[in-house]
Amino acid sequence: MLDHLTSALDTITRQYPYTGIIILGDFNQLPEGQLRTYPLKQIVSSPTRNLATLDKIFTNIPTWFQSPTILPAITKSDHNSVLLVPSENPQRPKQQLIQTYRRISNPSRKALLCHHIEHLNWTPLYRLPNCESMISCFYSVVQSSLDYYLPIITVNKWSTDKP
Repeated sequence: MLDHLTSALDTITRQYPYTGIIILGDFNQLPEGQLRTYPLKQIVSSPTRNLATLDKIFTNIPTWFQSPTILPAITKSDHNSVLLVPSENPQRPKQQLIQTYRRISNPSRKALLCHHIEHLNWTPLYRLPNCESMISCFYSVVQSSLDYYLPIITVNKWSTDKP
């Protein structure tokens, strides 16, 4: 069960990094050490069976909820019930503007770059006196071609945007 939970957490947090997670239930037989490696907080602080806290709630959004309330057991269960109520005004993560840089890479611009490099006269490169100057010239030509056909642009994203 623990392997399934950790595998599911890995998959979900990789695909949806800003997802709110709540894992709850009877942790009588389940060791919780691996769950604590995730940024999850156990928010049940009162005993749910005699003096033990066996019914737990792990979440990465604890500020979105009021402290859990322990209620009497339902039917013939020897575990108390746990009531989790949402907060009226939960704290939302603050948005931060993130600037990244990338090259424009649409197919027509890539085709133009390929055409340019295929039809470039490389003869002057071979006439240079040494290998170091040849490498420098080659790098300069390729870099200027990339900058012309696939220029670098700034992309603005918010930290709370979906991936």
